[in-house]
Order: sequence, then structure tokens, then C-alpha cells
Amino acid sequence: MTGQRQVQQPQQHHTRRLLHRLLTAAGSPWVRIGFLVAAVALAVYAVGSRWDDVSADLQRIGWGSALLSLVPMVAGLGTGMLSWRSVLAGLGSPLPLRVSAQIYFLGQLGKYLPGAVWPVVSQMELGSDHDVPRRRSVAALLIAVLVSLATGLVVGGLIAAIRLGGRHGWLWLLPAAGLAIGVLILPPVLLALLRRLPKVTFEGNFGWEPLLRALAWSTLGWGLYGLHAAVLGAAADDSSIGRTLLLSIGAYAVAWCAGMVAFLLPAGAGARDGVLVLILSSATTSSAAIAVAVVSRVVTTVADLGLAGWAAAYTASHRPNRQPRSPAAD
Repeated sequence: MTGQRQVQQPQQHHTRRLLHRLLTAAGSPWVRIGFLVAAVALAVYAVGSRWDDVSADLQRIGWGSALLSLVPMVAGLGTGMLSWRSVLAGLGSPLPLRVSAQIYFLGQLGKYLPGAVWPVVSQMELGSDHDVPRRRSVAALLIAVLVSLATGLVVGGLIAAIRLGGRHGWLWLLPAAGLAIGVLILPPVLLALLRRLPKVTFEGNFGWEPLLRALAWSTLGWGLYGLHAAVLGAAADDSSIGRTLLLSIGAYAVAWCAGMVAFLLPAGAGARDGVLVLILSSATTSSAAIAVAVVSRVVTTVADLGLAGWAAAYTASHRPNRQPRSPAAD
């Protein structure tokens, strides 16, 4: 045991030094600008590299419907921010609405970079500008993801199982998995888990009120995302929005959860689109479902870039005045 501890201590020290260097570099304005440029470039490339398919599907759906679907998409992204903000406040770091939007929407650009670490690192550093301990930022993001997975699997899984469960009985496992994740975020269970994590910083108790607010915002978000997909679907197959609204809500929720599980892919690319097409195809043609998935990806990218652009402009005009601190202080 003594020999193992002696080996582990140098490894832990080396890991901490690497993390210290990474966070110190992330505090540089040039590194932040490089991060934004890389994320935006990859997001634009993801759309431009498929422009032949995108332009054909946009012609089928129509620019008007695509722009109309942007409204519920932006609103849905806003509910995601509000859910995360509720969790962060419950952990002991309440932030003003505009500051929360700045941190969240800029940090979300990291999902367009390969790997799952970039949204975490960017939100840690952006939050530290407003005195949010970095480990608390990690805990808040993790809990917010669990909230989204729990509500998405329950809402989307129930709809998918009810509509398609006769042919695919395994779909009933999705809401069951969502309920299991929901147990993990119950305050007594969550606090016990947080106390087992090394050096996670939070004040007081994460109570039921912030959890219920986060769950409510997340559930509302699935309705808005589904409305976005239903607008595109109605235009793709010349039907009414109401005919596929419920299925669109379930399809988008399950597809998002699939994309989150495939976290190594940028923004869940491929996995999310494939599941969305698979479920929507049960109520429309495969070509219409593919058109919805392709245009939805473009609309989501535009919404992400637009909100991040607003957040960057707000950051530039409201830069906090505080003394820099060492990452080790957190």
C-alpha cells in the first residue's frame, strides 16, 4: 500500500500541475479569443461541408419556416441556461441573469470542439471571472446535464414508447433510465454523492426548490425544442404542426440524450441526427425526416453562434473589475 501511495502522489501532483497550467492559459485573453475563433470556425465548417445537402433541404422546407423554427430553438436554449442557473444558485453561487447567460452561452461553444472537456473548462474559467469557484462550476454543469438527461429520457422516452413501443418494446427502458437518473439528483442522494467527490465546493444544502426549478425549465425546454422540430416537419411534408408536435417533442428529447451519450462527438453529431430521423420516420417519409434533421442542425448552430455573439459583446462592454487569482485558490 505504501508503494502504491508513493506512485499515486507524483501522478496526482503532475495532474494538478497540468490543470493549473491549462486554467492559467485559459485566463489569457488571447487564448479565449483563439478558443472562440476555433469553435466558430468548426461550427461554420460543419455546416459548410454539407452545404449541398443543406441547401436542398432548405429549399424543401423553405427559408421562412427555417427562420420561424429559430424562435423556439433560441427559447429552448434559454431554458437550458435557466435550468443550469438554478442549479448553480442552489450550490451557493447565484448570478444575475445577464451574467449567467454570458457564461452559459459562451461556454456552450466548446461543444463544437472534439472532446467533452471544452464546455467544462470554458465555463470554469468564465465563471471564475465572477467569483464562482471552478469546482462548483463543474458540479453545476454535471448536475444540469443529469437534469436534462432525466427529463429528456422520461418525456421523450414515454412519448417514443407509447407511439412505437408496440414494435420496439425496449423503448420502455428509456423512461425507466430517466427515473433512475432522477433518483441520483434528489437532494439527499445528490448531497451524499457531492460529499464523496474530492474538494467539490458548495455552500449550504442543495434543496428541493432549485432542483424543481431546474426540472421545470428543462421540461419546458423539450416542448420548445419539439415545437422547433414540428415547424420544420410540417413544412417538409406539407402537414400541420399539431399533427406531429407530440412525436417531435419525444424525438428531439431522445435524440438529444443519444447525442449526450455520444459525448466524444462534437455536439453529438451523427448520433443525435440519426435518432431524430429514426423516430420521425415513423410518422413521415424518410426524406422529410432527414430534411428536418439537417436543417435543425443548421438552425441550432445559428442559434448557438447568435447567442454566443451576444454574450461576447456583453462581456466586452461589461468586463468585471477584479484581481486575478490562482487556479489553486479554488
